[in-house]
Amino acid sequence: MRRIVITLLTVVLMVNSVALWAQKDHTILTIGDQSFSSGEFWHVYNKNKHLPGFNESPEDFAERFINYKLKVVEAMQQGLDTLPSFKSEFAKYANDLKSAFMVDSAAVESMAMQAYSNMQQVVNASHILVTLSPNSPPADTLKAFGLISEVREKALAGEDFNELAVRFSQDPSAVNNQGKLGYFSAFRMIYPFEKAAFTTPVGTISDIVRTDFGYHIIKVHEKLPNPGKIRVAHIMKMFDKPGEHTDNPTTKLAIDSIYAELQKGAPFEKLAARYSDDKNSSGQGGGMRAFTLPEMVPEFALAAFELTADGAVSEPIRTDYGWHIIKRLEHTPVGSFKEEYAHISNMMSRDGRSDIGTEAYISSKMKGTDYHLAKEAVTRLYAYAEEAGDNDVFFASVPRADEVLLSYYEDVVSVSDFINHLESEGSFDVMGGRMAIDKAIDAIAYQLVSQVEDRDLAKHNLKYKYLVNEYFDGLLIFEISNNEIWQNVGKDTLALQAHYNDHLSEFTPAPVLKGTVCEVVDKRLIKRMIKRADKAGVGDNLVQILKDNARNDKHYNCEEGTFGFAQQAGNPVDKNLLPEDSVLKHYQGTVYWEGEIVESDPLPYEEVVGQVMSSFQQWKEEQWVLGLREKYQPVFSYGLLKK
Repeated sequence: MRRIVITLLTVVLMVNSVALWAQKDHTILTIGDQSFSSGEFWHVYNKNKHLPGFNESPEDFAERFINYKLKVVEAMQQGLDTLPSFKSEFAKYANDLKSAFMVDSAAVESMAMQAYSNMQQVVNASHILVTLSPNSPPADTLKAFGLISEVREKALAGEDFNELAVRFSQDPSAVNNQGKLGYFSAFRMIYPFEKAAFTTPVGTISDIVRTDFGYHIIKVHEKLPNPGKIRVAHIMKMFDKPGEHTDNPTTKLAIDSIYAELQKGAPFEKLAARYSDDKNSSGQGGGMRAFTLPEMVPEFALAAFELTADGAVSEPIRTDYGWHIIKRLEHTPVGSFKEEYAHISNMMSRDGRSDIGTEAYISSKMKGTDYHLAKEAVTRLYAYAEEAGDNDVFFASVPRADEVLLSYYEDVVSVSDFINHLESEGSFDVMGGRMAIDKAIDAIAYQLVSQVEDRDLAKHNLKYKYLVNEYFDGLLIFEISNNEIWQNVGKDTLALQAHYNDHLSEFTPAPVLKGTVCEVVDKRLIKRMIKRADKAGVGDNLVQILKDNARNDKHYNCEEGTFGFAQQAGNPVDKNLLPEDSVLKHYQGTVYWEGEIVESDPLPYEEVVGQVMSSFQQWKEEQWVLGLREKYQPVFSYGLLKK
């Protein structure tokens, strides 16, 4: 068994070709000292089987699989897998893919649904904060928790929450806003805070909430349905000095005068341009960017969302900044879960909420049969914790034994590892008794399982292993094909010209038929044509023969012209022999012909240089693969395909 020193836990990608190819199932292909499993073969075959136009049998596909792996082995022999550029790109892909596999998708979906549920509401709340850093020592944590608990008791006893915020909250803004947060919806607050705010009933005080900022208590004043987004225009008459108690009769008279003009039918946009003190919007007829309720001054936002139709205009509305007349331009409600899903996923990744998927994945592994916790060892730790008066006594009294405390697959954490970790980590407090021990064990187990899953996912998850293999192989084949085949092909004009001369038939269009073709759709007529052909052959006077033997002129159709054709084409025509661009391939009936087959000349080199390059590359690859087969003598177990 491998011993894990927990204090040095690191996440390192340790993927090499030998480890990736170590297989438990049967070896189906051997190339030199490398072997490939039947499981990998079937994985690749089944992926290709679902592609449009794929009709290869496993035996046929085996030849392509051999050629594919020959290139991989040759690339490794050349050391291309050791290049820093290759290792960096491969490691990035493997890690990114690993992140997608080490996730409980059901947990992520549930979290997304919860976020969408929160998006249906807007909360108006206040809070009190006692600051505490995430890594604070136990004594500071206990002190902060004691203070927030005391403040909560005062609030529950009926003392004014906002006055308590001014006196006790360590949020710097509380002195001015009395702890008031205003309106907010999903993703506006750190997740634990949001969760508490949305689950606390209106008019009540939440339980104590721990975030990265410290301990909070929240009082929920109001919950409203989330109205979505709105775009408005406004006309504003601004106060000289903003403030809650500002009173300026001149400003009120001015806004009332503008409103009176609107009532008489004056255009809103012209009045905004002429009279509005908001110079950022007056030039656009008062138009503002779209906003949600939490993004705007509450009095303004609530008045805007009360407008029930596009084009509706409010009465004058007062805010701390002045008087406004609001015109609704466009309203967009919260979309469906499907419509909002991309936004939800993006926001979850930003605020760390999507980590719940990884946490659920690791937690599920900790509940599986590959994870073991030594209950007897845990019981002894409980006893030492209960007897110790402080951490020093506890650390001194627990024997630093090699006894296994917990394990995951072959990796273990001994009691000694556990105690050493607690001493170095610094946040453990033995006064917490059994709960402190359990919490520390859960944390160290989570670290262990995370490390093992990150390191050994390719061992435990075949789908991940095969996908990583594919990318590994693909990168190598691209590199070696570039070196062996593609590089400088266009510059080797002499070789391209020679290839053109040696393969003129590839660059010569198919012959053409100049004459008549007839499509026969009647079965009786086809039989008569076959008998006629057997006796004398069908050739001259094809149309006359059809006229003489057909009961109805709808049983056949004849056309004169030039048609894509083939030298081997007989009568009737085997359409499989015809070139792909021949219109005759699309005829539904049986095709007969008469006329002259005319050979085509090769296309000039200058016109087909692109085709020549492609053909030359294919030819070079074929020769290269033949050489690799000769070099490595691959052995494929075709018998396994039948099993």
